[in-house]
Amino acid sequence: MSISRLALALALFVVCTVFAVLPVSARFDRQAAMWIQRAAPAADVPAAALVFLADAEVIGPGLVVAGLILLARRDRRRAWQLLWLAAATAGVSLLAVVLKHVIPHPGPPPAFVRHIGRPVVNIHNTPYGYPSGHTMRTTLLAGTLLRGTPVAAAALVIAMMASLVYLGDHWTTEVLGGLCLGWACVEFVRGAAARFGLG
Repeated sequence: MSISRLALALALFVVCTVFAVLPVSARFDRQAAMWIQRAAPAADVPAAALVFLADAEVIGPGLVVAGLILLARRDRRRAWQLLWLAAATAGVSLLAVVLKHVIPHPGPPPAFVRHIGRPVVNIHNTPYGYPSGHTMRTTLLAGTLLRGTPVAAAALVIAMMASLVYLGDHWTTEVLGGLCLGWACVEFVRGAAARFGLG
């Protein structure tokens, strides 16, 4: 774990949070959402599919199943890495839910939500939308599974952030906050995994 990178990520999260709760951020969020939604309707299906795959109720069980398959094939090291990552993803999701009950930042109103008949798997309701749990989970996965290919990792995270804003699931400030806190989680999880020989 890099203490300096962890500290930087947390500092950026604090800065994003302060900006997000200021009145000036509302205009920024609305303009960003209107700009990115100009891609409609061409981006509907890919954006919805990407966001669905990053639902906590989809990605967590997926990692567990993949880990168990590797365990059955006696690839113990990679199996335990995936199971550890599944546990970390659950922890990140829980952190996002807690913060969404604490940080007063209402998500986009219905006028910004794209209703395209997509599947929504969500077993928890939160009063606010900051930070984006989808962005946090995607950043965690990209920062661990794709750390050897930083361009692919960055592309995945940016695609997720853009999709969430495009669909009206989150404001831009919410995905930026999720990115910063997700980065902090990457640093923490990498350090913890290395300590237990799972890095």
